Amino acid sequence: MIPRLFAPVDYAVDTVIALDAASAHHAVRVLRLGVGEPVVLFDGRGRTARALIVETAPCRVRLEAVQEAPPPARPRLALAQCLSGADRMDWTIEKAVELGVSRITPLQSRRSVVRLDPARAARRREHWQRVIVAACAQSGQDWMPHLDELAPLGNWLAQAQGDRGASLQVVLAPGATRSLAALLDDPATPVPGTLWLLCGPESGFADEELAQALEAGWIAAGLGPRVLRTETAGLAALAVVQARWGDLR
Repeated sequence: MIPRLFAPVDYAVDTVIALDAASAHHAVRVLRLGVGEPVVLFDGRGRTARALIVETAPCRVRLEAVQEAPPPARPRLALAQCLSGADRMDWTIEKAVELGVSRITPLQSRRSVVRLDPARAARRREHWQRVIVAACAQSGQDWMPHLDELAPLGNWLAQAQGDRGASLQVVLAPGATRSLAALLDDPATPVPGTLWLLCGPESGFADEELAQALEAGWIAAGLGPRVLRTETAGLAALAVVQARWGDLR
C-alpha cells in the first residue's frame, strides 16, 4: 500500500510541494521514505494526488505531484459524542474517522466523568485534530472530518438547528422501542442530507438530557439487547448506518 501524507496545498501536476514539519518528520523518521518513492497526498477536502519524493532532509521533504485525482462525493455522517476518558475518547475519534464520519462534536454532559475548563478543552481539541489527521492518513479517508469545539450538551441541544441542515437526528438510547437498524430500514424514513448520531457518556444521559433531546426532535433508537460502552456505542451505530445506507453495503 502506498503511504499517505497530509498536505493541504495545491496539487497541480508537475509542481513541487514542500511538506510541513510534522508530515516531513513522519515521512522521513517514521515511514523511512527516500527520494524516488511514491506517496499519495490528501488535503482533507477530498482531493488527492500521487507524488514522488524528490528531496529529503531530517525536517524537510519536497515532492513532485504527478497525478491528481478528482474528489469523491463527500459523506454526511455526524457523531455528537459526550466526553469519555482521554484514551477512550481518542479511540472513539480515531475509529469514527475510519468508519467515514464527516463531523465530530464533543459534548460535556451532566454525567461526563471528564470535566474540561476552556484552556484544557483547547489543548485537547488540538490533540484530537492530530488524531483525526493520522486516522485519515491510515484509513484512506480523503475528507478531513470537521471537529467542533467542546460544548455543553444542554446548550448544544437548545441552539438553532440551522447548522444541521436537512438532517435525521438519532439519539442512542438503551431501552428504546426501536433499533437503529429498524429505523433505517423503515420505508417511511427518508435518506437525509446529514445523519446525526448522539451518544451519551459512561453513565448515560441524565433523564432531563434525554427528554430535552426528544423534545428537540431527536429520535430515540437502540443498538440491541446488550449495554454498550460509550466508546463502543457510537462506533457500532456508525457501522450500522454505513452497512444500511453507506459504503459498507
